[in-house]
Amino acid sequence: MKRIPTDKAAPGQILAEKLTRNDGVLLASQGAEITEGLLRMLARLNVETIVIEEEESRTEEEVLDEFRRFKDELDARFVRVADQPILQALKKTLFYLAEKERDETLAVINNPASDEVQADSAPSAAPSSQPADAAPASHTR
Repeated sequence: MKRIPTDKAAPGQILAEKLTRNDGVLLASQGAEITEGLLRMLARLNVETIVIEEEESRTEEEVLDEFRRFKDELDARFVRVADQPILQALKKTLFYLAEKERDETLAVINNPASDEVQADSAPSAAPSSQPADAAPASHTR
C-alpha cells in the first residue's frame, strides 16, 4: 500500500482502502479501480490523498537488509537512553512495527496471492491503518 496525492493517481490503479466522506458516506470501496470519473469526483471533494495497492518490487534479501539497517539505526539512536523505561518502550514499539512490516512484505513476496486474502479479511468498519474513532484517512485538512 502506498499513500499518494490524489492528483498523482492514475486510472487503472487499485484503492487499498475504502474512501469515505467526513460524514461516513462511502465514496469508493477498497479494491475499486480508479477511473477518470472517480478522480474528478475526488478533486471536487478536495480529497488530497488516497491509498493505492502497490506491487512489491524488492527482493526478500533487500527487505531483510533494509530491516537489519533499520534495527542497527534504532539501536544506535537509543543507546544513550538504556535507563529510561518510556524511551525503551518506544524503541520496543518501533521495532515491533518494523518486524510486522517486514513479515507482511515477505509474505507478499513469497505468496503474492496472500495479499489479496488479507485485504478481503480486514474489518470493513475502518481501514486498519487508523483507529476506529479517528477521522477518515482519505481527507487531509
